[in-house]
Amino acid sequence: CAWGKTGRTTLASLVRFLNGQTDLSMLTQERLKELLTYEPETGVFRWRKRKGNRTAGRVAGNLRADGYVRMSVDGEFYYGHRLAWLYVHGVMPEEIDHKNNNPSDNWIDNLRPADRSNNNGNGKARVAGNLKGTTLVKTSNKWVASITKNYKPIRLGLFDTAEEAHNAYMEAAKRLFGEFARAA
Repeated sequence: CAWGKTGRTTLASLVRFLNGQTDLSMLTQERLKELLTYEPETGVFRWRKRKGNRTAGRVAGNLRADGYVRMSVDGEFYYGHRLAWLYVHGVMPEEIDHKNNNPSDNWIDNLRPADRSNNNGNGKARVAGNLKGTTLVKTSNKWVASITKNYKPIRLGLFDTAEEAHNAYMEAAKRLFGEFARAA
């Protein structure tokens, strides 16, 4: 959406958009540091000043049901990992990956810029109980290994065991995703 970074439109961002301010995604590092402190070793943000019922020094943001930390800054909602990157590096990439796959771990050494495909390469297996990149073909009792890169599925072959299929997936993942490749 043209006026939000979290997929939700806030009234403040909608008003700014309707008033012709089209570059609304750019909360600056300077403004962020005016409002919040950030602890790079823990990933915790704290408010610098008292405002309403918010006290100075209080932890900023809320933990969402999906595990991400989200907070409102100047009337716009942002994810904590995006703000952490902006706070430290001065830019906000389109995608940021949590290396350990825990969306609430926003310490700076756990974050890295990514594109959508690489970020998805670091994801977990989609089917519980399956090894990542494997699917059982019940009619033949064989295992298919497959991987997706840039939204394009790639079939890697048919295998006798889930382990063989997973090994084929991991070889392809290392080749396609490099440091973003994840086994589970």
